Amino acid sequence: MIDSLLVNPHISDYLGTLMPDLPDFLEGMYGKARDNRVPVIRREAQMLLRYLILDKQPMSVLEIGTAIGFSACFMAEYLPANSTVFTVEKDEERFQTALENTKSYSEDYEIRKKKTCPKIQCFCDDAEEFLNKLKAEGNKFDFIFLDAAKAQYPVYLSVINSLMKENSVLLTDNVMQEGSVAESKFTVTRRDRTIHLRMREFTDTLFRSGLYDSVMLPLGDGMTLSMLKKENNNE
Repeated sequence: MIDSLLVNPHISDYLGTLMPDLPDFLEGMYGKARDNRVPVIRREAQMLLRYLILDKQPMSVLEIGTAIGFSACFMAEYLPANSTVFTVEKDEERFQTALENTKSYSEDYEIRKKKTCPKIQCFCDDAEEFLNKLKAEGNKFDFIFLDAAKAQYPVYLSVINSLMKENSVLLTDNVMQEGSVAESKFTVTRRDRTIHLRMREFTDTLFRSGLYDSVMLPLGDGMTLSMLKKENNNE
């Protein structure tokens, strides 16, 4: 299956063959989502997310953009015991599906691994409002995965930095808009200019504001990996 929007199809297909097999439950959830055109993290991007979770072993994870719960379950597969995933979704129908999927996944996990599944807590809320609630409560997270409404990325980022610890990682998916973010705004159709400008604003903040150390990778539809610079961390 061609899973990249930025690299040659044969390279993307080859990279897909290097991905370890998913448990049957996750593979089924992924296939169903793709068949129904539900946005879920692509195979290439899964490889990076898996590596980061295994490397960082975060105890507290925040996901912005639950969809049907695939990526929350995917992260839980590689998280340490007693860790927690907070994930927020605005769409009520997708939220309900995510509740069902995360519950079924947890049951499957515990049967397969014979141990308690990391806790996945799903919230149905507007992402900006939810982030501000977390901020007001003084929450901090070891790992943050942003994969939500692209036009709102700059708004979310303004709150996210207050939710990051000194060594926290922010992974953001779908930052290239099928490569159009690299183009001049005048080459983008008028209806897409707002999101083009918002994504440019987001990447400019990550790379040019002096607040973050970031790298962009051509995986899926583009991913950025960011950490707050120590002098900008308020922990």
